[in-house]
Parts: sequence; C-alpha cells; structure tokens
Amino acid sequence: MIRAAEDFPHFFSIDKEFPLIIDCGANIGVSVLEWKHRWPTSRIICFEPDPFAFELLEANIQKNDLPGVTAICAAISDRVATSTLYGELHHGADGRGNSLRPEWGRREGTLQTDVPCVRLTNYLQDQHVDFLKIDIEGMEEAVLKDASPNLGNVDAAYIEVHGNNLLTQDNARSRIESILTGAGFLIESESRFQPHALPKHLRDWQQRTNATQTQIICWR
Repeated sequence: MIRAAEDFPHFFSIDKEFPLIIDCGANIGVSVLEWKHRWPTSRIICFEPDPFAFELLEANIQKNDLPGVTAICAAISDRVATSTLYGELHHGADGRGNSLRPEWGRREGTLQTDVPCVRLTNYLQDQHVDFLKIDIEGMEEAVLKDASPNLGNVDAAYIEVHGNNLLTQDNARSRIESILTGAGFLIESESRFQPHALPKHLRDWQQRTNATQTQIICWR
C-alpha cells in the first residue's frame, strides 16, 4: 500500500470529485479500501491475477459496499495473452511474490496456473488517470515500456520495482526510471527494507537471489 498522501504533499493530492485510480496488482484490496476511505467518490479499476486473492478482493469490495470499483481478474502485461502465474496459489496463501516471471515467482514448493493478461496501455489511452499504482512482481519494465506512449495521461504513480540476479536483463530500476523521466515525471525512489516487504519465509530466497524491491513515486 502506498504511504499516506499527506506524507508527500508535493507528490499526490486529489481535488476533483471523481478521480480515476488504476491499481495494478490489487491483491486483496487493502489499497482500494484506503483510497475509498480517503476519496469516497473515486473511480477505481483494479487488476489481480491470483484467483484466490481475487476472490477476497471481490469479497472486500462487496462487504464494504464500495461503489465505483471495477475488479478485473487478470495480470497486467505488455500483451493480451494467456500466461503462467507462478507462486503461492491456494486459499490462505501470501500472494506477495506471485509473478508472471518465473525468475521471481517460481521457488521450491510453489505452484503455477494459467491466467489472462491485459495491456495497461489500453486502460491509459483516451482517459485521464489521476493515480496509477503498479506492483506486478517483475513485469514493471515491460509494462511501462509498452505503456510509455500513454503515460502522459497519468498525473501521479507509485511503482514497486522487483529485481534479482536473474531479472537484470528484463527488469532494471535504472531503465524504469529512464522511462518515467522520459514521460515527464519527477521521481523519488528508495529501497524497501521493512520487515513486511516480503513474507518471512522468503528471507533465505531473498538473500540467495539478491532480491530487491524499490519504491518509486512519480508526479508532475
């Protein structure tokens, strides 16, 4: 979930009645709940490919009576296709770390399933997006590169960049920052070292693969 808006007054504020927020990697909807509390009339489009997390996402939307939220059970990618999702895929699983990238999501004991994929760029074109969140476990560079022609329609964004020794050719913080600055964003970034960044049982894997997570905030 993004840090509170008041922590970044220069970064993210909304003063319109019906802002549009797009949430790529919504998980069970914690960020959606925060946004609807903060901006009750906001319109939110959220994407989550994990079928078990998506079930809880829909339940949270319904039980909390959140109007204006559209939930789509699909992965955000740079192509419309069916792809394999790797990770902890079962009821009660911790979905942090589930990924279309086997270099990030496939570990000892994990499962896989086929999921539909959609292009983010199709949801950015021809509409103004007040805030964009991207937390898609290693697909950030591919998606942002594909969406770069339409990033000018986005006011502000939060992007979590995932990388390890196997992903350097496909998902690099430096190239992602270049895409964002090329789209006219001002950016700040910091590495995540909080205990909640990854589940505790992934700490050994994190050390073995040199897995990193970087938060990037963007604004105009």
